[in-house]
Amino acid sequence: MPEPMQPVTNPALVDAMATFKLDLANKENAENFQEHERAFLQAAIDAQYLLPAQIEQPAEPPKEGEQMQARVSFQIMTNPKGEKFMPAFTDEVELKKNRKPGERFQVALMNFNDLYNFIKANEAINGVVINPFGSALCLIRQQIIAIGDNGGTPVLSAPRPAEDAPIRPIPVHINPAPVPQPQPTNALGAVENSREQQQDLIRQAMAEMESAKDAAADAEPETDPLTDDLLSQLKAVLKKQKAVRKAYIKPETEKGERYLLVALEADESADLEAIGNTLTTECADYSDLPFDCVPAASIRAKELVAEGKPFYEKKRFGIF
Repeated sequence: MPEPMQPVTNPALVDAMATFKLDLANKENAENFQEHERAFLQAAIDAQYLLPAQIEQPAEPPKEGEQMQARVSFQIMTNPKGEKFMPAFTDEVELKKNRKPGERFQVALMNFNDLYNFIKANEAINGVVINPFGSALCLIRQQIIAIGDNGGTPVLSAPRPAEDAPIRPIPVHINPAPVPQPQPTNALGAVENSREQQQDLIRQAMAEMESAKDAAADAEPETDPLTDDLLSQLKAVLKKQKAVRKAYIKPETEKGERYLLVALEADESADLEAIGNTLTTECADYSDLPFDCVPAASIRAKELVAEGKPFYEKKRFGIF
């Protein structure tokens, strides 16, 4: 009997994204940028992604000995500048933020090499945006192709050399043509891909994605979704989760979409994704927002845990 398919989760990538995004937000922070960039790219290369798709089976069944050729169309997001990005999601919680009420779509499971092959074959696609309705980060087309061409090894952006430093061309192995004018370059193959300029490219792509979030935040005031009834129901549900010791909660908005960030202090054996799905299902009568459960010790939960007290604590020795 085949084993059931395991849910797709990418905790290493989610944590690496949160750390690297802090570096991108601070242009002056160059000390740890390369280390965090490498960690993010390696996690992105190792990850499995969920992509919304429409899969059309052929009208006629294949003939004997022929393989069935299904037609797959992927969702594409276009920013205000007309640039096209493929949304890719790290887990079911992030994927649900992409689904409108009543909307149905199929899901394709892809790894980094699948993304590389698709991007390289489709010149109109400017890159991939990971978790566009969450802690979004963009992988621009140049990065994806450079990494894929490099055998799936992280390709870091190169720092600018000092003005008085000698500039040497990168050695290549296939009869390199003479370099007419020495220029700082890297494996991405262009001067504009120096570390500073590549960061700017990523920031520009992300800024366009963030603009919708800012516009939505200014449009209308948000009401507090944390009602007494909801909190009471949450406590009742969490009480059944023996692995959970403490829980914190805070409304969050990403890309104009609201959700409830729940930080859980729990045993290592706890399945946070399953707990989040349970909360969403059993609290549906009290909130229409999805729940995103993260470890209380994670970077995403750092401010939430530091700012507030838990709304739920496991009963110990007969008292709370």
